[in-house]
Amino acid sequence: MESLVVECLRCGSSREADASPLRQANPECPKCGYVGWAPVGALSERERRIMRERPLERRRLRIA
Repeated sequence: MESLVVECLRCGSSREADASPLRQANPECPKCGYVGWAPVGALSERERRIMRERPLERRRLRIA
C-alpha cells in the first residue's frame, strides 16, 4: 500500500501515513499529542507559521 508523509500541525514533526482515502485512524503526534496532520507538501511556510501561532481552540479546517 502506498504511503504519504504528513506533518503535525502543532509541532511540525513528520511521519508516514497510509495514503488511502479510507483511513480512519488519526493517531496523535508522538512528540506533542496533537491530532492535526497535513501532507508535507500541502502547506507553505507562511501557512505553517499561521497554524502554529493560532491557539488550538481556534484551529479549524474550512473547506471551500
